[in-house]
Amino acid sequence: MLGLLVACGASNGPAVTGSETPVGATNAQKNVDASIVTQLAAARCERERACNNVGPGDKYVSHEVCMDQMRGSLANDLNAYDCPRGIDREALERCSAAIRVEECSHPLDTLSRMEKCRTAALCMR
Repeated sequence: MLGLLVACGASNGPAVTGSETPVGATNAQKNVDASIVTQLAAARCERERACNNVGPGDKYVSHEVCMDQMRGSLANDLNAYDCPRGIDREALERCSAAIRVEECSHPLDTLSRMEKCRTAALCMR
């Protein structure tokens, strides 16, 4: 499981709480910075668009649908317990960049499949 929490400085967004649970999230964890979920969802949807998976008749009918589904999926997977000291923002940027350039022939079903997006790579030390 991948756990993320912003530490060292101010958070870039509010924590995900019950009233802010992304669409499709069934097990969203508290104390996960919503900006992290959004940044990773945007990277995933950019990749899906580049792979021609966003549009009428495609896997995601629109960018908005992709973002909603990715936010829900990521919110279910992320929690602060696995990264008690928070995440390294530079590591988060490396993960996002890796997602965007991942080849379309490689299915990206979970972030942990990518070395730069695994918990050990993202957590502050």
